[in-house]
Amino acid sequence: MKKLLVLSFLAGVFTLNACKQQQLTILPGAVVSKDGTDDGLKNVKTEFNDASRTDEGIKFSLSSDVLFPTNSSYLTEKAKTELNKLVKILNQDRSKNIRVDGHTDATGEVNYNVWLSEKRAASVKKYLEDGGVTGSRITTKGLGPNKPIADNKTADGRQKNRRVEIIILN
Repeated sequence: MKKLLVLSFLAGVFTLNACKQQQLTILPGAVVSKDGTDDGLKNVKTEFNDASRTDEGIKFSLSSDVLFPTNSSYLTEKAKTELNKLVKILNQDRSKNIRVDGHTDATGEVNYNVWLSEKRAASVKKYLEDGGVTGSRITTKGLGPNKPIADNKTADGRQKNRRVEIIILN
């Protein structure tokens, strides 16, 4: 009888430990969204693979080669497909503001590259506004070749530097 009681007790302890739910630790000041991630990073990562958390917010890049023809600020059809994903995210959470940073490679005249990067950022903003995102939620910056992420001496590096970065601000 004692053995039966001991076995029953041990079985109960193992069952309780096996069924114990995992605890969720939240850092002070963190905002947790419906998907259980801080500030919806999981939702953005689903649509944009390079999304990451920075001090400013959630940041991801879109290649300018995908977004625009060479020396142009007109959006391609592929760009519109990518930006529609962002429109959906921003329309689901209307409390978020974003910044659109345009970047170029270092080939050509610096002033032209800054101008082109400003036009490209403005073009992205206009498309998002046309998709229902309030314009006051979007700021733009044209940085030209001033913040490269790769070596401008190689074709691959220049391609990586031609980009639009979106930051969903904290």
